Amino acid sequence: MKRAMALILVMTLLLCVGAVAYAETNETRASNYFATYGVALSKPGGNKINMTFSCSCANGTASQIGVSSYYVQKYDADDLEWVTVSGPHDGSYSYGASSHSFSKTFQGAADEKYRVKCTFLCVKGGTAESKSYTSGTITLP
Repeated sequence: MKRAMALILVMTLLLCVGAVAYAETNETRASNYFATYGVALSKPGGNKINMTFSCSCANGTASQIGVSSYYVQKYDADDLEWVTVSGPHDGSYSYGASSHSFSKTFQGAADEKYRVKCTFLCVKGGTAESKSYTSGTITLP
């Protein structure tokens, strides 16, 4: 009898915890504005970094969608922190569109680690949502 009660209690607890974790995950990712957004970094050569920004609108067309601004940051290994080395730069937008992408190139230095911080913006129906985003890192050879 004790085993059966313990099993019922454990199963109930697992179901409750699983439901709460699932709800929190969906809530933090929910957006009526963005379906996707991000920055891809690549090394075309010559200590250059190619940055490709892209985003897409959730549920139809946006009156304005794109990137409002971006910064390039370099990792300072001595102080163990990220330092802005370029920016703020104006981004790029599309109007009356469901997605937007554009690319920029940054001249870096060999053996340095870089990332990009930016703000995506989507305007629909007279209201707007912005999302701050930090890319992954890239190290130049």
